[in-house]
Amino acid sequence: MAQVPARKPAIRTMRSDAEALFKTTKPSLIQMIGTQQIAPPSARLAAPSKVKIPMMLIGVLILAVIGGGAYYLLQTLTSSTNTATPNPRAASRPAAPALFATEASRTITVKKQDRAEFLRLMSDTWRETEREGTVKRLTIMLSDGPQEYPATLADFFEMWRITPPSSLTERLNQNLMVFLYAGKTGNRLGFAVQTREPERTFADMLSWEPALLASISQLFFEERPDAVVIPFEDRTYRNIDWRYLKLSQERDLGVGYAVFPVGNIFVFTVGKEGMETVINRLFDAR
Repeated sequence: MAQVPARKPAIRTMRSDAEALFKTTKPSLIQMIGTQQIAPPSARLAAPSKVKIPMMLIGVLILAVIGGGAYYLLQTLTSSTNTATPNPRAASRPAAPALFATEASRTITVKKQDRAEFLRLMSDTWRETEREGTVKRLTIMLSDGPQEYPATLADFFEMWRITPPSSLTERLNQNLMVFLYAGKTGNRLGFAVQTREPERTFADMLSWEPALLASISQLFFEERPDAVVIPFEDRTYRNIDWRYLKLSQERDLGVGYAVFPVGNIFVFTVGKEGMETVINRLFDAR
């Protein structure tokens, strides 16, 4: 009787394929993967992770945006607070460098509107005794609310109630250097400032000469000129031309002005000795 061949299963499964593969040969990893017609349960269970990863990234991005917005808002509020309430020290501006050498210095700080206090402090400084030949720099600082800044030439004239020709102040730099010279007969006030137009500055002073003495008499403090007054005259010191109005025969008292050519520095003094000393210092500073 003929042997009936074994019936092969009608339905192939992953298990039957795998058993046949292992009976005939030792499969490689690639072959094993190729026999998998249906994904294993573990693969089907891992599928949801594809959805979880993007959601986590979105969450991180949202947190980063919220954190960045909060930081920006905090920085804006901090900046606004600093602008609204400035630090008085940060608002202060230092005085310009000296135009020539000095042996002493004093800083006078007053409110911009307090002219009486300014005059009192200036008079107090004028009475201070210094060694003869000493040049003392006076730094005048004005306070206006939280701000503090060095007085300009316009501020200086305003505090003294001096009204110079408008064309003169327009040509002069506002970085002012005020000084006191300790002479044989007392302290003499002066100031120095750079000019943008030396020749015209000198011409403006010439036009101001008739009214100059009456305009600046308060710069003498308690000194009084002699009764006999001669006109302005030309002077020369170390080849520097300057103008001088002599107001006393015994004291070093007068009105002098010059323009030093190196640096175009306009110098104004109320004494002859002070003018000559400043010219010497300007030569040394070249």
